[in-house]
Amino acid sequence: MTPPNKDSLFGSKKQAPSAKADHLDSTVKEILASEHSIRERKTARLRELRLEKEASQSPPEPKTKSKRKTAKTSGMGETDSGK
Repeated sequence: MTPPNKDSLFGSKKQAPSAKADHLDSTVKEILASEHSIRERKTARLRELRLEKEASQSPPEPKTKSKRKTAKTSGMGETDSGK
């Protein structure tokens, strides 16, 4: 093994900026691809669970509209001040 020196610890060559950019681009693309595949698997699993749940439940009954009750007023001057 060679004794540690500046070149062996830190590297003697500098990378060109384009090489660094290419390395960064490929790394980001790998991360995004893995996140996309994870998201697709999760979506598929949740879709299957939802379909199973909907199949096991009875169909919901149609809701009927409730009739609105209106307040009846019998004229003007209905304010009672308690005199």
